[in-house]
Amino acid sequence: MNLLLVGLDHTSASVAVRECLAFSATALPEALAQLAGQNNGHQPLLTEAVIISTCNRVEVYGVFDGESDEAAQKEVAQKIVSFLAAFHQTPAAQFASSLFFRFDEEVVTHLFETAAGLRSIVLGEAQIQGQVRKAYDTAQRMRTTGPILSRLFHHALATGKRVRHETLLGTGAASVSQAGVELARQRLGTLEGRCVLLVGSGQVSELAAQNLLANGAENLLVVNRTYENGQELAARYGARALTFDELPSAMGLADIVISSTAAPTTVIQRAHVEAAMQAKLARGETAPEMLLIDLAVPRDIETDVSTVAGAYLATVDDLQSVVNKTLEHRNTVVTIAKRIVSNEVHDFGAWLRIHQTLPTLSSWRQHAEELRDSELKRAMRRLSTLSPEEQYVVEALSRSLVNKLLHFPTLRTKSAAALGDGQRYAEMLRELWEI
Repeated sequence: MNLLLVGLDHTSASVAVRECLAFSATALPEALAQLAGQNNGHQPLLTEAVIISTCNRVEVYGVFDGESDEAAQKEVAQKIVSFLAAFHQTPAAQFASSLFFRFDEEVVTHLFETAAGLRSIVLGEAQIQGQVRKAYDTAQRMRTTGPILSRLFHHALATGKRVRHETLLGTGAASVSQAGVELARQRLGTLEGRCVLLVGSGQVSELAAQNLLANGAENLLVVNRTYENGQELAARYGARALTFDELPSAMGLADIVISSTAAPTTVIQRAHVEAAMQAKLARGETAPEMLLIDLAVPRDIETDVSTVAGAYLATVDDLQSVVNKTLEHRNTVVTIAKRIVSNEVHDFGAWLRIHQTLPTLSSWRQHAEELRDSELKRAMRRLSTLSPEEQYVVEALSRSLVNKLLHFPTLRTKSAAALGDGQRYAEMLRELWEI
């Protein structure tokens, strides 16, 4: 196939390594131009090239000329490694061990799984679809794509769309933080218009903020012992930061409280919840409710808050069952998604094998046309008395005869190519017709 992928991602390289090889939006066109030999007049490293560069991956996809044996593949791959080192002015020793190399069908499978979200940190996330499309669009503008990568990336995007349409890969809660938000959505029906209080400003709170916003929450409050840290988190997600002394009054505003501090003892007591419920009643809420989600270990919230009317408490143990159920479901969904990808990879492979026979079929048809044209001219010299209409009939007859003779062998060759036997047929044509 002569397809190549050299890259790294979050599974093979640390953030520090990924940062070293990341291509900015302004640098990407220049990198593509260098790979295609557009600017320096040198022999191009790749005849077609696309680069995907995101926070989680840097991947160079390419098509190269020449032999497709293992030695040729290694030679081209090493040239791409050297290109990455030179372009980023980073010694190859700093990142070479983090790279992975794919060839031919492995490239197709990798890209299709990537576009489907099967290789993302958050399984099934939809953002990668847009990132793949943007990478292809950039390469297309730079004229570094050709028939193979164009078909490959269009097919990859269609595969990703099909996986998302036919499976529930991106739904459900696969982490405790996501599970807390999922529980809130199930309990309250919708998060739109709800006030959510985050107690703590660490990674768990940040993941909770991301999922809350993704599910429609707009009114976020952040309370943290270190006010400056709370401010930083609030600024990133359009929330409002409050001091820790304001926790009781903040609870009176909240419909959902998600707590994940590193405090050695509880920070939310029954008295806090009782006062919050009284504040809600004073504002005119007839049957106030509050969902408290404790994501901390040791726990942040006293267990007896659940005895307060209208209060519901969920702990990490309660949420783990949601996570486990989601993961079991997701394992099934992943199996289905990979089956879809496998079918699409097979279809692309069939197209590519047919595509590889086209030069032979084109040369064969051209040779037949040259013979037809030569014999037609010789016949016309002997049939000089024919009228223009009669000459047209003779020429049409010759074209029709050639087309009919070539039609069935062409179909057989393409069918054989789709099944992996096209090269044998192509070699037979070249030998029989001396083309």
